[in-house]
Amino acid sequence: MNADLIFDLIVIGGGITGAGVARDAALRGLSTLLLEKRDYASGVSSKTTRLVHGGLRYLANFEVDLVAEALRERAILRRQAPYLITPMPILIPIYQGDPHGRAAISVGIHLYELLSREKDIPHYFTSGTEKTLSLEPHLNRTGLKGSALFYDHQIILPERLVIENIIAAREAGATVMNYTGAEKIEEIADGVIVTARDTLSGAAGTFRSRVLINAGGPWVDQVRKAGGIDRKKIICPTKGIHLIVPKLSEQSLFVASKDGRMFFIIPMDRWSLIGTTDTKYDGDLDEVHADTGDVDYLLNESRRVLPGLNLTKGSILYTYAGIRPLAFAGERESRISRKHRVIPEGRTGRIITIAGGKYTTYRNMAEDVVDEACKKLGKKAVCVTQRKPLAGSLPAGLDEYVKETVPQLAERFDVEPGTVRHLIHFYGSRAEKILQYTGEDPRLAEPISPESMDIYAQVLYGIREEGAKTISDVLLRRIHTGITASRGEPQAPQVAAIAARELGWSAAEQDHWVENFKEDLMKEKRF
Repeated sequence: MNADLIFDLIVIGGGITGAGVARDAALRGLSTLLLEKRDYASGVSSKTTRLVHGGLRYLANFEVDLVAEALRERAILRRQAPYLITPMPILIPIYQGDPHGRAAISVGIHLYELLSREKDIPHYFTSGTEKTLSLEPHLNRTGLKGSALFYDHQIILPERLVIENIIAAREAGATVMNYTGAEKIEEIADGVIVTARDTLSGAAGTFRSRVLINAGGPWVDQVRKAGGIDRKKIICPTKGIHLIVPKLSEQSLFVASKDGRMFFIIPMDRWSLIGTTDTKYDGDLDEVHADTGDVDYLLNESRRVLPGLNLTKGSILYTYAGIRPLAFAGERESRISRKHRVIPEGRTGRIITIAGGKYTTYRNMAEDVVDEACKKLGKKAVCVTQRKPLAGSLPAGLDEYVKETVPQLAERFDVEPGTVRHLIHFYGSRAEKILQYTGEDPRLAEPISPESMDIYAQVLYGIREEGAKTISDVLLRRIHTGITASRGEPQAPQVAAIAARELGWSAAEQDHWVENFKEDLMKEKRF
């Protein structure tokens, strides 16, 4: 890269917020560089409850404005990426002694419905005991008073939305670099100089920009420290864990625990996701894992609600854990607001920090922080992300597109219609690009794992088009195989062989990255 090049913006952080900022800035015509020290979406963006949601529980804290913002953004996301995001009914079982009774929850879900901008979603409702048990027969009958049903949206692979934004940013002119960690940020008279290091090769380099945006998520305060900003920390890290187990129910559940906290039990293909916790965390941000206390809490509460399913630690296929980058407020962990803050810092205000927020509201967060950057740059450039398509956006409605496109692509590339449908639901219109690789080598049309409809062409596409550089990048953050029971571990050598040819690995490097992937999997079973 040209060392004399001065960017308008350098964005630190390649999670959903940083990716959204890079896309927004590039679409406004700002020269933009994004730096991520690990892989895109390798932090909290891949550790969510896999929902795009308004945050019903925030109404209990009277954060109506936050819920309204999230529901507005939910509608925008569904419109832009209907292939990734699916409306999903969620049942709230109501038990004797729960902190919120049926009347209070009824008010809450109807306010939620009123705030929603998606009028095609069915009406929310409350039910008595018998109707509730007909909706979910496995529920504990003891003390069951009834239920409420509302809608939010599921996103099976939230990592894909990050990658969609990364690709869209790059295609709009941004330079995006993963495995490039910022080590030092120096303010100068007309901007900043960032010293960064390739975290795979060790090579160092410097980059200049007029404004720097700190979108480091949980690492926001570490980025501030690299920029010489040693004032009081602004992030209160809280840990959330999730368990993946064999499928427990057909119905998604939103459950009140004995201590009043809420958690989800959500069907996810042939498995169920249980989560999340919300506890203060003061450990290593790069080594966050579920511990025994986290696991026991979710298992105990799940057994209480679904007592007949013999749920034990042995049922757990794997866990994952992440850190929420909540803007510091000194509240109890579960009550800290998810609102975001845009904070100009440094001697000249050219280091701009975006703190707090939710996955669902990333687009609006990006708009706010790029607006602030434009003020510093003296540029008038309007945000267009609300109406601009994402990388895989469809030229028609999802159902219409699937109906017309699946038979055409299946015949053209000699693959099963189910394979085409699967690819469309994770890549949108870019499914065709993946299938084009099967023309180079028909073996790339073969399925990777019996647990998924992924094909080996996705491995090549992830490396060539999406910046994947390791086996974990491909299997855990690019494709569906990574969320199955085996997570693609039996197929890791075959994936590594494709990666080795594309990335020029030696036999020793190929073995190293397979072992590295297996170590990543083992970390999620240390409970």
